[in-house]
Amino acid sequence: MRWVRASKRTVPDLRFKVQGLSEGVEYEFRVTAENKAGFGEPSEPSSPVMTKDIVLEGYIVEYKKEGHDDWETETQYPLKATEYVIGKLQKGGKYHFRVSAVNTEGVGEPAEVEKVTELVDQETLPDFELDAELRRTLVVRCRASIRMFVPIKGRPVPEVTWSKDDTNLKTQATKKAYTVLSTTWQKCSFKIPDLEEGAYYYFRVSAENDLGVGEPAETPEPIRVSQAPSAPENLYVTDVTADSASLAWTKPLHDGGSLITGYVIEAQKKDTDQWVHVTTIKALDYTVTDLIEGAEYTFRIMAVNASGRSDPRESRPAIIKEQTSAPSFDLRGVYQKTVIAKAGDRIKVEIPVLGKPRPVVSWKKGDTVFKETQRMNIETTPTSTILNISEIKRTDGGQYSMTGKNMLGTMTETITVLV
Repeated sequence: MRWVRASKRTVPDLRFKVQGLSEGVEYEFRVTAENKAGFGEPSEPSSPVMTKDIVLEGYIVEYKKEGHDDWETETQYPLKATEYVIGKLQKGGKYHFRVSAVNTEGVGEPAEVEKVTELVDQETLPDFELDAELRRTLVVRCRASIRMFVPIKGRPVPEVTWSKDDTNLKTQATKKAYTVLSTTWQKCSFKIPDLEEGAYYYFRVSAENDLGVGEPAETPEPIRVSQAPSAPENLYVTDVTADSASLAWTKPLHDGGSLITGYVIEAQKKDTDQWVHVTTIKALDYTVTDLIEGAEYTFRIMAVNASGRSDPRESRPAIIKEQTSAPSFDLRGVYQKTVIAKAGDRIKVEIPVLGKPRPVVSWKKGDTVFKETQRMNIETTPTSTILNISEIKRTDGGQYSMTGKNMLGTMTETITVLV
């Protein structure tokens, strides 16, 4: 094997991007340190790596409240979009936010919003965006209809009134643009087709006899055209315990032209035809409790707006029992199981711990049980184990192994810390 130098000059950093490689070819890499006395022995070669285009799978959004150490993951699955609205935050609270990219090789370093964000309602003065046409005099033929679209800004949403020659127009502006739908209808109900969804309409009806047409009766307020929303998307059973099931779903693709006001959750036990109402909520997740252990349930959810309920979206059947799984560690966030730091840095390596019952985790450095100090310690959260080292020294470098153990087995993983 012939080794080729990848950098033309000495690299002072602990990272380097190698360019000019051929796609689809496997490469190994090694590093040599240099000081005034010359070059040292090269490191052991890395594992073979094949060059290929890495496909971005999405983004993970996390947040934490100011003063808290733990980051909470907002997105259950990587997001494809580059914008996201986080709900369920505390009004007036202060939060930190960060985003990480995900590809087939794992989770990248997070990009954090620099400033803490305080959740307060933004207030702005009302403002209109009038285009050049509206700023000039509009000429309209007699008896023709006119419709002007004026974008409005402001928080809270401004109340808008129109006036003509200092007279409040209110509803009068539209009363001169009624469309005749029928002149021969004889029943007391009428279905109007082909209306624009989400638009507001006034309606009026006039009676007619041999003596002529009477005064019209009209709706005092505009009526918004809407229909029931489409079914919520992707209803998942995300977790099951001995007496509960956690559900998560996404908003309907179509809101029916009216604001979604909530979601109705129902449950059906196997071998029964009855759907039991569980709750009505506004959130996009919920944990159904007081279920019977060992029983099989199917869940369904319906979106609700002013026009009614959507068609239901059903989950896959779920058996209510305590889930068990062998221990494992999610090391996708530790690139090639290696952490690189400069002397004096503080490192925090958070590794998600998987397994039920929750594994008991122990750490070693090399072959010795990890000895915790104020500078070096292990932190445990409900979902992860965290290696903390403050003011790291060169002697802190080496192999760190973690072992998870529960009733189903034992799993050990090792990471390398380079200083």
